[in-house]
Amino acid sequence: MKHTALVLVALTVLSAVAFGQNLQKGDFVASVGSEGWTLSSGTGERVHIEFITFDKVYEAPPTVLVSLAGYDATAGSDGTVKLHLTVDKITKAGCIIKVKTWGDSKVGAVWCSWLAMSK
Repeated sequence: MKHTALVLVALTVLSAVAFGQNLQKGDFVASVGSEGWTLSSGTGERVHIEFITFDKVYEAPPTVLVSLAGYDATAGSDGTVKLHLTVDKITKAGCIIKVKTWGDSKVGAVWCSWLAMSK
């Protein structure tokens, strides 16, 4: 599965270069010290929002991919870690990445990468 994901990302980047698409990328770390971080305590659905600003504004909202590079978490009472990443509100200038957990999972930190490309 990991190999397949890497191949898909590589093909996406290669096709973007071949067709002259505008690519931008970035990384972020969000953790207990981040403003608004609530994923390490409590129960139920908890969401952290990360605001991404592109270095260069696109002519139209781009396609944005987000990937989880790593995490520090404690499984809930059912023995699983619940963690979900989504991209929301994509504009020509940026987007929002949401990091979500639920149940009684505790997430102390996430390391994420994103890739934006013109359509």
